[in-house]
Amino acid sequence: MNVMKFRILHYGLLDSTNNLALILAKEGASEGTVVCADYQSKGRGRFDRKWVSPRRKNLLFSVILRPCVKVSRAPLLTILAAQVLVDVLTRKFGLPAKIKRPNDVLVNQRKIAGILTESAATSNSIDHVILGVGLNVNSKKRELLKAATSIYEETKRISNREELLNSFLSEFEGRYRVWLTSAQG
Repeated sequence: MNVMKFRILHYGLLDSTNNLALILAKEGASEGTVVCADYQSKGRGRFDRKWVSPRRKNLLFSVILRPCVKVSRAPLLTILAAQVLVDVLTRKFGLPAKIKRPNDVLVNQRKIAGILTESAATSNSIDHVILGVGLNVNSKKRELLKAATSIYEETKRISNREELLNSFLSEFEGRYRVWLTSAQG
């Protein structure tokens, strides 16, 4: 199986990384296209809940995926991404991260990340999946909702968002390939 080639498109301001990724996917953007923004004016989570994030503080991105698997397997990508986030947060920062199903990652019972997966499919095949991730990186307590936290609040250290994105993508790519192989069998 080929290694996924990530093409990272970075923007200062978008309404939503998922919205732009969806447009690009419909226009034929390749698997591995990543839409990243410093700020989203209309970031959202499940059930169109608003995702609030201060400018240039957090990691906001969406990845276009084109898995050749049964439609019923697509929701498992949310858990796969959540597990990658848990592992990156634990390995890089020693944080006690845990998955709160179906799409959140918590540290010390506070939300540090959310995942929004949206897909387009026919009855038996997937055209694309947009895997959106919001990770609270450098937000301070006053910038967070009451039930949220950030890497900064947990470690008191500023983190490099680009390095975190690369860590996530590197780890995700390997696990995605394993998942594809098992999901096709």
